Amino acid sequence: MPKWMRHYLTRKNLWQHFQICLVGGLIARLLCAFFVYGPQALDDYKHGVWPAYQMFAGLPIDLPDYRSYLLLWVLAGFIKVGSVFGLSSALAQVRVMYIGLGLISLLGIYGTYLFVRNFKSKLFSSLALYMVAFFPLMPFVGTRAFGEAIAMSLVMLAFGVLESARRTSNQKIWPWFLGFAILGVATLFRFHVGLLYVTYGAILIGLKVWPGVIGGLAGGVFSIVAEVAVDLLSGKAPFGTLLSYLAENEGGAVDYGVSPWYNTWSFILVLSLAPFSFVFARKLPQLWRKHWPWIVPFLVYVFIHSLVPHKEERFLYPVVGIEFWAIAYLWSSSAFFKWSRKIYSPVMIGLGVPGLLVACFVNTQEGEIEPPAYAESHYHQVMYLDHQSLFGLSRIQFYFLRPPSVLEQVQRESFNAHKIDETFESHPDFKAVVLLTSVPDVRDQLHALEGMKTMSTQCHEMRTSGSIIDRLIYSLNPRHNERRRPTWYLVCEKG
Repeated sequence: MPKWMRHYLTRKNLWQHFQICLVGGLIARLLCAFFVYGPQALDDYKHGVWPAYQMFAGLPIDLPDYRSYLLLWVLAGFIKVGSVFGLSSALAQVRVMYIGLGLISLLGIYGTYLFVRNFKSKLFSSLALYMVAFFPLMPFVGTRAFGEAIAMSLVMLAFGVLESARRTSNQKIWPWFLGFAILGVATLFRFHVGLLYVTYGAILIGLKVWPGVIGGLAGGVFSIVAEVAVDLLSGKAPFGTLLSYLAENEGGAVDYGVSPWYNTWSFILVLSLAPFSFVFARKLPQLWRKHWPWIVPFLVYVFIHSLVPHKEERFLYPVVGIEFWAIAYLWSSSAFFKWSRKIYSPVMIGLGVPGLLVACFVNTQEGEIEPPAYAESHYHQVMYLDHQSLFGLSRIQFYFLRPPSVLEQVQRESFNAHKIDETFESHPDFKAVVLLTSVPDVRDQLHALEGMKTMSTQCHEMRTSGSIIDRLIYSLNPRHNERRRPTWYLVCEKG
C-alpha cells in the first residue's frame, strides 16, 4: 500500500472517515442513479421498475406469484415522493427509484462503521469504509432495482450490529434481536439470505453466546410474522410467496439456464481482483483465525449458490459487502509487504478510480432505452416511427412506451418528410415524431433529414445513443452482443 494512502487512512479518526465515506458514497450513488438508468438485466425492469410504476399508477400489477410485493412497495413509495415534486416522466421516475435505492444502500456504510469501530487497526477500519463506499461495483449495485441490492446493505448493517455485540460480549438481548431482525428483513428481499441467518445462529450456539441465541430466536419469530404480514397485505396466503418461489426454482431453476459450479467462485475471485490478490495468501490463515464467525456464513452462502444449476451475479450481491470487509483486512494487514505494494495496490487504485467513473457516468444498454427516455421526458406525447431499432425489439419497451405515445413499425422508405407530416395530421395532439433505427445502412436517411422544416414540423440533429462501454462490447463480438448496438434517432418537433 502506498505511503500516502497509509498516512491518509491513519491520520484521521474513524468518525471523520465515516463522514467522508457517507457523503462521498451518497454523491457516487446519486450520480449513478442519475446517469446510469439502463437495465442491468431484464429482471430489474420487468420485476422491479415496471410493476412498481403499475402499483403507483393503480394499474393491474404484472408480477409472478413467486415475487414479493415488498420491493414494489419500496419503489412505488419513491415514485410517490417524486410525484410531489412534479416528476412524472418515465425517465424521472426511474431515476427517483434509483436515488431512493441509493439512499438505502448508505445503510451498508453505516453497518460497516458499526462493524469496524471496535478494531484496533485504524488502517483496516478506515479502509473497509472506503471499500464499501467507493469500490466501483457498490454504487452500481446499490442503485439497481433488485431485492438482492437492498439485501446487500441490510446484511452489512445486520452483521455490523451482530459482530459489534459479539466482539464486545454484549449480554443484552436487544442488540442481538435488532441485528437478527435486520437480517430477517434482508431475507424477505432475498430468501437465500436465510442461509446467513441460520449459519450465524449455529455459530453462536457453538460459541455458547446465549444472549445472541435468544436474540436470534426472537428475530426469527419477527421475520416469520413479517413474511406472513407481507403476504396477507399482498392478497396472498401466508407463506404464499415463499412456497411459490420454491416451486418455481425446484431443481435449481434449470429452465432459466445452467452454469458450471465454478462460475460462482469466479465472480468472487474477480471482485478480489484475482490473480493480483493472491499476494495476500499468507494472510489468509490470520483472517480465518480472527474472523471466522462472519467468514463462515459468507463461505456457506457462496458454496450453496455454486451448487445451484442456474447462476447469476446478482444472486451474490447480498454478500459482496462482507467480501470487501475481508479484502480490506487482507490489504491492510499486508500493507508493508513488497508484492502488495508493487502488485495489488497499483492494480486496485489503477482500476478502481476509472472504474468508479465508469460506474457513475456510463449508462448500460443505452441504445435500447435512451431514445424513448429522452423523447418521453421532453415531449410526453410521441409517435415513434421505428425501423428495426433496439427499442422496437426491446423486452422492456413497456416501461418507456407510455400512452398515448405509439410505436409504429415502418420500412426504411417511410423515413421522409411526407410520412412525418402525415403522422402529425393523423395525430394532431402529438408533440413530436421520432424516427429511430439500429441498422447502420439506414442512418444516412436520418442524417439527410437533419434540420428539415415543413409547414408543420422541424427536425433537429440526429442523435446517437450507445455508451462507450456498449460500443466496446459490441465491437468485440457484434454477433453475440446485438443488444449493445447503437441506435440512431431523429426528433421532429411539431412546428
